[in-house]
Amino acid sequence: MELTVHRAPIQLEVRGPVAESTGPRTRCGYLVPEAYGCYLSALGEQGAVASGKLLHFAADLVCSGGLDLWIRGVYDYAFTHIGLANPRIFVYLRDRVTELEKRAGVMPQEAFYAHPDVQSGIAEAVLVLQLCPRRMRLVWPRVGEDTKREGWIRGVAGSPETRATRAVWSSEADSTTLYLVGNELCKAIQDGATERALFWAKWCLEEDGRLRKATKGSGLSSRDRGSGRSKRDIGLWIAALLEEVYKELAAKGLVRMNEEFHELTRLYSGSEARMPARLRRDCLGLMILICAEVPRWKVPAAASLVADPVRLSRAVGQGMSFFREVLAYPALGAAAQLKSSMTRAARKAKEGSKADVKEKKGAALDEHFDEYDAALDAYLARSATGPVRKV
Repeated sequence: MELTVHRAPIQLEVRGPVAESTGPRTRCGYLVPEAYGCYLSALGEQGAVASGKLLHFAADLVCSGGLDLWIRGVYDYAFTHIGLANPRIFVYLRDRVTELEKRAGVMPQEAFYAHPDVQSGIAEAVLVLQLCPRRMRLVWPRVGEDTKREGWIRGVAGSPETRATRAVWSSEADSTTLYLVGNELCKAIQDGATERALFWAKWCLEEDGRLRKATKGSGLSSRDRGSGRSKRDIGLWIAALLEEVYKELAAKGLVRMNEEFHELTRLYSGSEARMPARLRRDCLGLMILICAEVPRWKVPAAASLVADPVRLSRAVGQGMSFFREVLAYPALGAAAQLKSSMTRAARKAKEGSKADVKEKKGAALDEHFDEYDAALDAYLARSATGPVRKV
């Protein structure tokens, strides 16, 4: 008799009490990554309920000592979800952050949280972010390995010299490669070829990094254009080149985003320390988009941040009640104040705990299969020695 065995799927249930997380919590008692996740989720939603959630979690994060975390988050959201949809947002955030910093530097912490101007300023900022038009995050083109061969640039570069390149490039401190890349980048912007312009900017950044690694410090340029460790950052040369291109376009009336463009230049230079470093390259990308795409707009200027100021002012007026609710909870101690690294540490711990649970489930599943195989072996052994039933 031939016996066919089919294994049914085994479903495991995790029984017993679940250990409470001991991670950092906000003033209202939420776990930091959960509160921050709900805040980001509400930013991307619309409606009265979403605005209420947004104001509640924003107030909770800031009043838990997370002002720096909040500032880091608003810049991250502006680059990731708004960008060229309205570059005016970066000028607005600069003014709002500067205003909050001035008050935070001269006021006690609890008095700062309870100040009406602080509460209305934070409420207005998050609501402006929520109501702003959105655009997908900038996608940089891929730079292939074949473009990193010695002498590759000389074989493909053929664009004529531009005034912007002549104004920025120095024969004494800058390499010939920079001269060729500058002409190619300017030509791509003139043609409105955004992806090609982004490619040349990214290729220049990667080529400079490759040369620095190979020569232990010497890249495409030896001129100091900044301060500190990034004083020879080749991105500063690209930013200076884009400024010259922008000046030409602005002189012809083809673009009217002076404040927005200069603010992106300031952000790239590292003036805002709490902006995530990974977003600095996106500053260059947005500057390229402004020079390449905005001149082709019907109105080459940034639109108003909010379409309905009356609706915004009413919502801001309600924001203070959310701060009062949060401030009713006891203040956090100095050691429990929120830090920007808490969300990353909590995320890693969460990933680690998921891996542990998965490993335990896998071990339990193997144990079930071992028991099943042992029972099947015992049954087959009895069938081989005993009488066989006829069907």
